[in-house]
Amino acid sequence: MIAAAQSSLPLAQHGSGIEYDAEIGESPWPDEKAATLAIKEIIERTVRSRYTDNLPALRHVHPKAHGCVLADFRVNETLQDEHQHGIFKANAHYKAWIRFSNSDSNPFREDKEGDGRGMSIKLMGIPGEKLLPDESNTQDFLMISHPVFFINDPQKYLSLVQSLSSSSLLSQLSAPLSLGIEGSIIAAKINSKKIANPLYTRYWSAVPYQLGSGSDRRAMKYSVRPCSPLDNIPQEIQFKDPNYLRAAMKQHLSTKDACFEFLIQTRDTGTAAGAALSVERVTSEWEESVTPFFQVATIIIPRQEFDNPEQDKFCENLSYTPWHAVPEHRPLGGVNRIRKVVYSSLANLRRSMNAVTPIEPTGSENF
Repeated sequence: MIAAAQSSLPLAQHGSGIEYDAEIGESPWPDEKAATLAIKEIIERTVRSRYTDNLPALRHVHPKAHGCVLADFRVNETLQDEHQHGIFKANAHYKAWIRFSNSDSNPFREDKEGDGRGMSIKLMGIPGEKLLPDESNTQDFLMISHPVFFINDPQKYLSLVQSLSSSSLLSQLSAPLSLGIEGSIIAAKINSKKIANPLYTRYWSAVPYQLGSGSDRRAMKYSVRPCSPLDNIPQEIQFKDPNYLRAAMKQHLSTKDACFEFLIQTRDTGTAAGAALSVERVTSEWEESVTPFFQVATIIIPRQEFDNPEQDKFCENLSYTPWHAVPEHRPLGGVNRIRKVVYSSLANLRRSMNAVTPIEPTGSENF
């Protein structure tokens, strides 16, 4: 069940026990609960098999971190009334731990290879009720370096993880077929991207979230982009260093701050074009010509030295999930419902395998 803070929302419940908000456009997929549980069990087995004799256990995807940095999240001094919900309070300031990563499951994949890139933000000092009970003062935002996700249907997601976890090389090689034509094209675009520096890259939520509560609630997506164009890292560094993205971050933050604009776009169901935007079909982009992005905050990553074992270990023990959220930013859609089950389970599994006690960061940590 979703936390008590959600009780005021008109959530419907499917026969399988899945809660969803029909009024905002959510609807369960066929056999969603069974598929979700099967996905969780397969990924748990994969992580155990991969790391039982090779501790510490890392994340199933996004295991390779380029760096985890302390940042300031500054909400605009003035905001449109329609955007002032949840953590978006005019002139609010929050500390944040931000983790940049590759998405591939191989933690040793060289950075010169194409791959999806991740940016996970954990805001701290957030008051009020939360959707998950394990953290009481945080709000997480998770993003990838592409505006859409490659899969909608939990059954296709299940087929994908079954193929990837198979001992048969043929099954592994045929995994993209489970995505269908549209999903395969998107996955190929995500996995072929090459970047110069995680600090110079734009990221998107790809999947939708709620903005507001009660009758004022709307669906939104969010994105971050660098505040200004930045120079690329020299090519000779890219080819010489398999971990050049970490090196690029170190080089930048050793001399100057980094800056991102935090943007949101909201769905206006009062227009035909806005009403056509789906919260379940996350392979479809919300075109900015239909629903433009508005800047609501600025992220400042101050100049710092972040590349040390203690800080890396601290960040690897953090748990990022879109369900670390206030009710006004409730995750929407089937992919997020899968994440609710899978992410919490895998965080608990990693901590158990690594004999780590869960921690909730405050932003006052020093390494």
